[in-house]
Amino acid sequence: MNLVYLDESGNTGTNLSDPQQPVFVLAALIVPESVWLDLEKRLVEAIENFFPERPPDFEVHANQLLNPRGFFRAFPMAHRLEFYRTWLSIAASLRLRLVSRAIVKKRYAQWLLETYGPGVAINPHNVAFVLTAQVVNEFLRATPGSPLGILISDENHEVMPDIEKSIRLLRGEAGSLRLSQIVEKGFFIESRKSHILQLCDLCAYAIRRSEEHKTGHAVKPAESSIIPWVEPLRHTAEEPMVDVLAWLDTQQKKERPGR
Repeated sequence: MNLVYLDESGNTGTNLSDPQQPVFVLAALIVPESVWLDLEKRLVEAIENFFPERPPDFEVHANQLLNPRGFFRAFPMAHRLEFYRTWLSIAASLRLRLVSRAIVKKRYAQWLLETYGPGVAINPHNVAFVLTAQVVNEFLRATPGSPLGILISDENHEVMPDIEKSIRLLRGEAGSLRLSQIVEKGFFIESRKSHILQLCDLCAYAIRRSEEHKTGHAVKPAESSIIPWVEPLRHTAEEPMVDVLAWLDTQQKKERPGR
């Protein structure tokens, strides 16, 4: 069994014109059950080492580490960056794999307009989820023993119903998009209750900054430094883009008959 943690970065919902967050990223961190306890233990040890005295509501957020507010403002940038690097190094040492999907919002908005016309708003999270889930499913299927996986996402009430619906429909698909390795429904938990979800947040943030840099957007030096740390975790594979878009279009037409 594998626990697959999902978190996003650059989420602005259906607002696709925010100049501060031009890219949306969904990341999925695949954690085999055999290393789950060791991962949790080592993440906690790192927290104890870097932040021995912390508030009861302490939570790791990439944005707060790099653009500190509240508690993290008491620590110099070098200290916060070293903690960031340490957490990602722990994940790499356990050979965890990270699947991600980036969506450039400007291009996505144009695709929506060309495909459905004006007035149709679809959260990019929904598209990114289906694409990411397909790569995760294929990764699990190709892993020796073809292990199953459970999806665990950070709570996002805006997309939870759509994600649960997609999981249900794709698990029942008869064709190539069937989520054959995903069991149960998707689980949504508060990130403050899961150190591994918080680790996924750090991964998603680093990938978003990498993708923004590729598209020509300015990235601060400190944020540029985190990009190489996430690279050892990344699993890349060809996505069934055409099939996924066709499936999404079919679902959209069912929900919006006559359009």
